[in-house]
Amino acid sequence: MDTPSFIGESAEPAITSYLACFAREGRVEKIHFFLVQYATESCSILKSLGDITRLLADIQKKWLKSCLEELKSLKDRNVYEVVGPSKGRKAIKNCWIFNIKSDGCYRS
Repeated sequence: MDTPSFIGESAEPAITSYLACFAREGRVEKIHFFLVQYATESCSILKSLGDITRLLADIQKKWLKSCLEELKSLKDRNVYEVVGPSKGRKAIKNCWIFNIKSDGCYRS
């Protein structure tokens, strides 16, 4: 069974159909997955740290707290070292991945 698209008006019937199918098959983990997808569907998709500034203040605080926790975790594990740029070398690009976990935790 192909995974349905969870965008727009067609999302609800597709999800309902898949949930019914998985319920008949007894696949609880798949039902949980689709419920989480549906629950977070209304949330804005964040593609950059700047996108956080367009959210409501209480949601901004949750995302910023998550970002700071992630940076602290990386620093505590000595994952990176801040250095100046080397001549003739380019910096490695990076990006944030924003996700709301199935338990409701904001993870960046």
